[in-house]
Amino acid sequence: MSVETGRDGARPDSWEELRRRADELAVLNDLARRLAALHDTREVLDEVARQARRLLAVDVAYIMLLHEDRLRIDVVDGSMGSVLRGIELAPGEGLGGEVLRTGRPWWSESYLDDTRFPRRDVIASAAASEQLGGILGVPLVVGDDTLGVLLAAERRNRRFTDHETELLAGLAAHAALALRTADLFERERTAAVELRESNAALRHVLDQRQRAADLRDALGRVVIEGTGLGAVTSILGGATGRAVEVRDSAGAVLAGGLADQGDQPGAVPAGGEPIAVPVTLPTGHVADLVCSAGPTDDGELLRLLQIAASSVAVVIASERAVTEAELRSRGEFVHALLGSRADDASLTRRARALGIDPHAVSAVAVVDPGRGDPGNAATLATRMAGEVSGWSGEHDGRYVVFAPHIESADLVVLARRLTVGGAGVTTTGVAGASGGVAGIRAAHKGATQATTVLLALDRDGDCVGTEEIGIYGSVFGTAGRSELAAFVRATVGPLLEHDRSRGRDLVPTLEAYLAHARHHARTCEVLHIHANTLYQRLDRVTEVLGPSWKDPDRALDLQVALRLHRLMTATRT
Repeated sequence: MSVETGRDGARPDSWEELRRRADELAVLNDLARRLAALHDTREVLDEVARQARRLLAVDVAYIMLLHEDRLRIDVVDGSMGSVLRGIELAPGEGLGGEVLRTGRPWWSESYLDDTRFPRRDVIASAAASEQLGGILGVPLVVGDDTLGVLLAAERRNRRFTDHETELLAGLAAHAALALRTADLFERERTAAVELRESNAALRHVLDQRQRAADLRDALGRVVIEGTGLGAVTSILGGATGRAVEVRDSAGAVLAGGLADQGDQPGAVPAGGEPIAVPVTLPTGHVADLVCSAGPTDDGELLRLLQIAASSVAVVIASERAVTEAELRSRGEFVHALLGSRADDASLTRRARALGIDPHAVSAVAVVDPGRGDPGNAATLATRMAGEVSGWSGEHDGRYVVFAPHIESADLVVLARRLTVGGAGVTTTGVAGASGGVAGIRAAHKGATQATTVLLALDRDGDCVGTEEIGIYGSVFGTAGRSELAAFVRATVGPLLEHDRSRGRDLVPTLEAYLAHARHHARTCEVLHIHANTLYQRLDRVTEVLGPSWKDPDRALDLQVALRLHRLMTATRT
């Protein structure tokens, strides 16, 4: 019932009663001091529930706090289980709801039997589970704000006196003030934490911007000083703690390397797929800036990569401009060197002005684009020249590489390595050079003949040195592939078709027989066959080619045709 209608008329008419109330007041004052010292809401709630249970000598004390428009039991002291904690009441529901609705204390002698307080089954079930009998509830109020309800309950029927109601109300007043104070402290702490976090986030952003500015400054110096892509990858690697490399549009590494992860100070452990940022120019995609991935990557890493990608684009554009200027100058020199009648002294002076030493050239390569993109041949020539610290230029639709201090056979190996897996089909001939203007011109002629023979033999995409084609470079250096094929068909075509259709080996037999000056015993030894077998094969050759093949005058034609056939069917090694 409401306390206003439930007074028991008790009066403190004895010294003992007065002393008891004085003690209770002292307890309340002491409790107020202790509550004021608590700045954690949870600690305040727990302490209030404990003291309410102790002051009123009840079995259970619990606190309902207001959450929007509903009451929820947040703290329970003395319960037998956990069924009470978390129960929510609507306004006016149960005894607590009535306290909230009216703003004054209410009590019930036997709550489960009291029909004045409407409640749902779940609330009645929880009260029954705790065996609640008499319950007293008082509001938690600070100024005009109601924070919740403080309740004290007994596991038997109990009538609460006005004095007990006043005592619990006094505790509730101290508790409400302490709760508000703790809430303010928590808000202040939260605000302080948020302020620290905001300051930390601001410092992080400022640090990021400073790192980005430092990176721009460092990369700007690289661009101005022209120290190249290697300096870009080194600076970016130091700024990110990652391994960095620049790849061209075909995937070849131009600078840096992902294998250099551990070389960076403060290196981040690698993990996952590398991160790639495209590098573009107005002409399109030219390269990729690739960075090893870490366990965690954020937006800052991507921003730094994008900043560096712009610098990479500028460096590549600058290098291209310089290269194009050099190529124009060197191209003019190449034309003068290979296509004019200029005297050696004049050419030597021009070469010296370009930083070229003709006397150091030991091998010359001629790269023919064939029916493909001339850009592929230009790229291969440039890469070959770069690998050997040489130089290159275009002449008569082909690209010429002038290589110093390298054997022609080694230049062939290099050309084959760079050609494998490259874009497009390029055909390359290589010749050794004795140095000087005359030696370069002679080597260029030999390399051109080698390239022409390869194309004539339908070996597009191959690479050979002049020593591999021998005299055929001079004899057939100007012939077309159709002329050579016609010569082979006319000379040994029937024999080739016979072996192809019947799976025989008359062609290698005839080739060995002619190579050993028609000597039967040596031919048998080389082929590891019996003499009778050799005679049978030679008779079969006569049936296919006719008896004229045995004429001494035909021997050279047959040998040349067989050699050309072998060259035409050879595969690149």
